[in-house]
Amino acid sequence: MPWTRPILQLRARITLLVALILGLAVLVTGLMVDWRMEQQTREAAGEKVVLLSRITAEADLVREGLTGQRPRKEVQDFAERLRIQSSSDYVVVMDMDGLRLSHPNPTLLGARFAGGDEADVFRGRSYLSVARGTLGVSLRAFTPVWKGDRQVGAVAVGILQSGVDRTVVSVRKRIALGGVIGFAAGILGAMYVTGRIKGILLGMEPQDISTMLQQRNAMLHSVREGIIGVNRDLVVTIVNEEALRLFALAGSHDQLVGRNVEEVLPSSRLRTVVQTGQAEYDQEGDILGLKILTNRVPVLVDGRITGAVATFRDKTDMNRLAEQLTGVRLYADALRAQTHEFMNKLHVILGLVRLEEYDRLKTFITGIAGRLDDEVGFVVQRIKDPIIAGFLLARFSSAREQNISMQLDQDSSLPACPHDAASHDLVTILGNLLENAVEAIGDAPVREIQVSLRPEGSWLHLSVEDSGPGLPPDVLTRPFRLGFSTKGENRGFGLWHAAKTVEARGGHLAGTNREGGGAIFSASLRLFPGEDP
Repeated sequence: MPWTRPILQLRARITLLVALILGLAVLVTGLMVDWRMEQQTREAAGEKVVLLSRITAEADLVREGLTGQRPRKEVQDFAERLRIQSSSDYVVVMDMDGLRLSHPNPTLLGARFAGGDEADVFRGRSYLSVARGTLGVSLRAFTPVWKGDRQVGAVAVGILQSGVDRTVVSVRKRIALGGVIGFAAGILGAMYVTGRIKGILLGMEPQDISTMLQQRNAMLHSVREGIIGVNRDLVVTIVNEEALRLFALAGSHDQLVGRNVEEVLPSSRLRTVVQTGQAEYDQEGDILGLKILTNRVPVLVDGRITGAVATFRDKTDMNRLAEQLTGVRLYADALRAQTHEFMNKLHVILGLVRLEEYDRLKTFITGIAGRLDDEVGFVVQRIKDPIIAGFLLARFSSAREQNISMQLDQDSSLPACPHDAASHDLVTILGNLLENAVEAIGDAPVREIQVSLRPEGSWLHLSVEDSGPGLPPDVLTRPFRLGFSTKGENRGFGLWHAAKTVEARGGHLAGTNREGGGAIFSASLRLFPGEDP
């Protein structure tokens, strides 16, 4: 089923989810707070009227008014003052017959108390009640008035239910306002957080991240380079299959992810990359003895170093590939030189035939055949390996095309190489040394190159001498460094490959200047099986 982009993007979905959760939380909390606040408001109103009724019932003026010791007008004035000060709706003092001695409406003084819930107070009880009186439905507290051990009357203090409801509505409005403010603040916070999340995710949707992650994993495990990634604490976070294969090839089968890189790969130098932020390219290293060529780069997020990645390949594979490319190029150059030389000779022969100079033609062909026979016979007699012999003959032919006398030393010899790899390595070494010698001669008046091959036990000693200007004294110790050349940029690979091939066979390549001018490159390498001499 093809993937389709969702209607709502991540930011909208997160904001909507937060809004729903926050709305539900605010609603439930608001209802619970509203219920509790309503209870507390009504309880507070009840406590208020109960307290006020007790205060009124304990007043001496009220007792004396009920027993006729004070004028009833003073009871009315006292009750009104309490009502106004306490913001109550009424304070009613009544005698044992239920007749009012005080009331907010003076016309109702002397009339019987209305509501039907006052009977128990005349039995000496104190209580709260909700009933409809002359002013409307109210919450009222009844308290008996005692003169010594004798009840002389009662007090009723009330607050209209409409007033209590207004207080409850006012509390509800404040709760609702707080909920709206909290909900709005939550939505704004959610929008800010989702904006930050989108920024961290580089504006991508989860589906885009999932697709990119799958593509990255496929790419990570398909490349033919080992890859190790670490975080800022140098803990390994990423290892691809090629890296595991190279570690296994080096003899390590341990778990790598989650461990400190300096435990599993002490020579990684990733600590330096993380600390300095400087990338390192085409560096040589090793994995438990396995030679590798590696690149190390820091990982930057918003300009801040968050880790590093190292990519590496088996140096043996890279050398083999480079040597194969070098060998193919050298073979092609040699064949091209031979073809060119052969075509020149054919042109000479064709010209002599057209001029009917048959005697000179005979002499020319005899000279060519004799020289070739001598050269081929000399090389084949001493060089028993057909690949090396053919290669040297091709190089000699190429040198003649450039007016250079290239010769094999009279004392040279070479038995057949034990396997194709040995022949290939020797072609790589000789090819790079001979090409370097040809380039060194340049326009020199003396144009000679001499090759020497001398086997000794399992070792082969070889040298290439040229009649060029020689090596400058300040570079005699640096000719085999990767990329170093006195001939300009993008050079310095041939001698480096030759030196590495010699080193791979346990030898050493050296360059010196010879007396009378020119340079000598000599090497000794283990090429044949058997014991050392």
